[in-house]
Amino acid sequence: MSRSITLCAAIPLIVGRVSAGDQLPGTLNFANVTGDRIVQTVPETASNQKEVEFGDFDNDGDLDVVVANAHSDFGQRRNKLYRNDNGVFTEVSGEPIIPEFSNASVSRNVFFRDYNGDGWLDIIIINGRNSGGDAGRSKLFLNRQEDGRFSFFEEVGLKYLGGSFGGPADGAISEDLDLDGDFDVYVGNEPSFSQDTMYFNDGDGFFENVTATHVPIDGHYTDDVAAADMNGDGKLDLLVTNGPPDNFIYYNDNGRGSSGLGDFRYGPDGLGGVQSLGTAYNQSAMEPGDFDNDGDQDIYWVGKGGGPRDRVLRNDGNDEDNRATFSVLDILPASVTEQFTRKATVADLNDDGRLDVFVGGHTTRPAILRNTTVNGRISFVDWTPGDEIPNGSQHRGWHAAAFDSNNDGDIDIFLGGWTNDHLFENVPSNEVDEDHLDGLLPPVYNTDPVAVLGHSEEDEIDIYVADDIGDDSFIAVVLNGPDDYLLEVLDVDDVLLGASDRGGLGIEEAMQITITTAGTYKVRVTVNESAGSQFDLDGDGSVGVSDLLSLLGQWGTDPGGPPDFDGDGTVGVSDLLALLINWGRAPSSNDYVLEVLSRTGP
Repeated sequence: MSRSITLCAAIPLIVGRVSAGDQLPGTLNFANVTGDRIVQTVPETASNQKEVEFGDFDNDGDLDVVVANAHSDFGQRRNKLYRNDNGVFTEVSGEPIIPEFSNASVSRNVFFRDYNGDGWLDIIIINGRNSGGDAGRSKLFLNRQEDGRFSFFEEVGLKYLGGSFGGPADGAISEDLDLDGDFDVYVGNEPSFSQDTMYFNDGDGFFENVTATHVPIDGHYTDDVAAADMNGDGKLDLLVTNGPPDNFIYYNDNGRGSSGLGDFRYGPDGLGGVQSLGTAYNQSAMEPGDFDNDGDQDIYWVGKGGGPRDRVLRNDGNDEDNRATFSVLDILPASVTEQFTRKATVADLNDDGRLDVFVGGHTTRPAILRNTTVNGRISFVDWTPGDEIPNGSQHRGWHAAAFDSNNDGDIDIFLGGWTNDHLFENVPSNEVDEDHLDGLLPPVYNTDPVAVLGHSEEDEIDIYVADDIGDDSFIAVVLNGPDDYLLEVLDVDDVLLGASDRGGLGIEEAMQITITTAGTYKVRVTVNESAGSQFDLDGDGSVGVSDLLSLLGQWGTDPGGPPDFDGDGTVGVSDLLALLINWGRAPSSNDYVLEVLSRTGP
């Protein structure tokens, strides 16, 4: 039979119930639907370096995809445009939709933006060196319509691009850097052209080169560029990832720029806006995101190989110069710290209010890092399903886009793979009720993760057995529910391998345990304290009329006691709703969701 479940992310106020058989709140899983939903005109036969962008170019209500390709083999390199029709992506590169788009060019970045303010998305492609006749020349394709409907993309040439978008590029960003309501472009250089360049949009799609007055003087090899407000002043700053020596933040104006908004150099020395973040390495990247939900932007640092490996830079607030300060956190699983990685994509993949990370793999499968941060302490577990995203060369890649590909309300992943492109759809986990298990989990090793709807009373212990776990692997577990739990992983002889007890009612428990020896392992759940007990104000063993009268008797006051369930200092509507939701419930019983994933290591 199916039981209902109530969950709470961080406080004991219980707000809803979901039956097993529906996708449980917060569960996370992906299915590889590439074969059914991606239609390429020409399959790829060699590895490619890619950048992926999404947007609705034909204004039909679903999100399309554009891919920039770059590889030294001219015969295998093609930029691609996919049209989304009800969740199926069909390649429409070249004639008649976008002529001259798939020519042999080393394309590094691509942007879907409305550059001329007509309500239709245009495309800018940023090219690198070794591009034949197009060496280093970026291109602007304006979206043209007929009878109010999309018709084709027209390449408008250099007259729109200030003569040229700099020299050969290896990274770029297109955002509103001067806060005038349109999209500008910042282009990072390759070694053959030493100075990064920036172009301001006049609102009609014409660009002016403002490098001399707005861009810090540099001579580095720029690998990647990202943008975020790093110091909380309402202006986008630049995260510039270089080859050696350093990565940098370029701050936007910061109250000192003689040229105002969009000025990153601050005066004649050209270095006023520059903040070093430490040693870099070729082909690394930085991606901003507020991973601990404290209101400022942290950084996910992709290290690739041969230099600093993946880490998180936690933003600790500003210094006296209004620049962000950071702590380096070595908290990431081996699937990214012991491998060669590529670019990161940040998105809330399971709609739990925390930003997760998809990391491209250079020598192995990509990694889905599930954000398990609580109480401001940043943490991640590897949540990559081994069956749907196997360890093979075809799923390696530089970059992925995270968006709702089929309008079903959740976030999917479109991966620009080294060989062909791949789509991973956000789907329910293998969901089961505790009553149907007899303590034995369905197979989890190198398959889909399992989500168990569990039931436990205060001080009760539930044990779930996972058979046939392979050596050189890991087990990741996440537990959510309204109670205060102790979560443990043990071997077959009950030797404790790891535990999570982060404390408090409704606090998520999570951990990842390395497995060195194949065999049987156990997941143990203990309820330290039941959330239901707070609603049983008279202590008679159930929530009823006397509890309601007790709450109403302290309505609107500052009780300093149990009726203030939400902790806001008064007894009000939210406290009443919480009690009514738990009406008739024995305070010692509650439901939880336990998720378990296991797969081979990196």
